[in-house]
Order: sequence, then C-alpha cells, then structure tokens
Amino acid sequence: MMAHFVNHGKFTSRGEWIHPERCNRTTELIIVTEGSFGLDVEGTIFELNAGDAIFIAAGEHHIGVGAADERVSFYWIHYDANGYAPSEKKLTLRDVYPVSILCRQTAHYAAEGFSGEVMDSLLCVLLAEIESQSGANESEGSLTERVSEWIRINSDRQISSGDVTERFGYSEDYLSRILKRQYGMSLRQFINDRRMRYLKYLLLETELTLTEIALRSGFTDCKLFLKFFSYHEGKTPSEFRKVYKSGHTNNR
Repeated sequence: MMAHFVNHGKFTSRGEWIHPERCNRTTELIIVTEGSFGLDVEGTIFELNAGDAIFIAAGEHHIGVGAADERVSFYWIHYDANGYAPSEKKLTLRDVYPVSILCRQTAHYAAEGFSGEVMDSLLCVLLAEIESQSGANESEGSLTERVSEWIRINSDRQISSGDVTERFGYSEDYLSRILKRQYGMSLRQFINDRRMRYLKYLLLETELTLTEIALRSGFTDCKLFLKFFSYHEGKTPSEFRKVYKSGHTNNR
C-alpha cells in the first residue's frame, strides 16, 4: 500500500520553546536537523537530537517535555499511512544528508503545486530512504561499513587517506578496491564525498556564516573552504545554498 502525502513544512524555534500538545488525525514524521528536545508520545518519553527521526501515528497524543532554550529545527511531514508501518518508531539516521535533500525536494514540489501522485511518490522515496537507515536493515561487522561510518563521523575535520589506513591497518589500495565495489569511489573520492555531504548539510540546514562553516569543518581559512567546495560542486557555497529555497516554514 502507498502512503498518501498530506502536507509538509519545516519548523525553527525562536528563543525558549516546548513542543505544543497535539493529537493529529494523520501520521506525522519528524526529522530533527538542529538542537534537541523531549517529546512524550502516549506516555513514552523520547529525547530527540539532530539526526533523529520519529514517527507519530495518527491519534497518538504527544506533548513536549521541558523547554528547549537552544535553537531547534526539524522537518515535519503529515501523511495517511494507508497500511504503512515503519520498522522503528524512533531512529538515529546514519546519514542525514540524503534525507535532508529529499525533505527539501518534497517541500519544493509541494510549494510548486505538483499533483498528489507526484507527492505520494516523493513521500515513498523519503520513507524508503529512512527505512534503509534503520537498525533492522543495517549490515554489521563488514569492513566497508566500519570504514564508511568512521569517515562519516569524522567529516567535520580534515582527514586524509593516511588517517584511514592507519586507523584500520589496511593499505589505501585495498580500501579503495572494497569502497569502489560498494560505492563506486576510491578511498580519496569517498572521503571528499562525505566531507561535501557534511558541508552541504551545514549550508542547507543551519544559518551559520560561510566563515563559521569553514571553522566548524576544519578549514584553517575560509578561502580554502570556498576553493574546496567550488572545485567539487561546480558552484560556490552561496549559490548552492539557494537550492530548494521555497517551502513551508513555521516557528510556532
């Protein structure tokens, strides 16, 4: 059965905030991109942080727990489940970037007035991407998975092929071969790809300045960040930031 898209938006808090009391007629998917907050869903308390996703079924009573004094931002999507049930109610995404891009695409096409069939299809792709990152589908113990995960979580700093080979004890040639079979990229290409994903995430999901992003991601100079990003993306960070700028946003 195909879930049916209802509406979509992005919430960003201003000052101290607590999630209001709700009991929706539709299923809600929340994907946190910044900050953290508590949510009581039918008596079970969930601590939601950046990179977490939670499904709140239609008719489930939920209310915020404690006030968040830091900036909080998340995507929300309402849909009719129509028989679809996620394998996990709440999960931490292994890679937020593709989910973030799909959310922005959904917001863009909704704002442009695309048909219900198109919106349902986009929703299904988004749900499939989230499902692929759930613990139930995660392969464990493989070297490729361990290497890719280590590179991902260290994408906020300058890392080299040598750092990876030293960490795992394998040659660059060998790691490049197994990454190429799995992802179609050599070790160096994979490092740059994950680093670009992290930079794009900061550009799209935060209001940090380019200088702040450069410092947060391990560049010693903003010019180096601009050069690195423009070389790999073919456009400047400012130009990239304008992608999918339309969509429903709210702060209450």
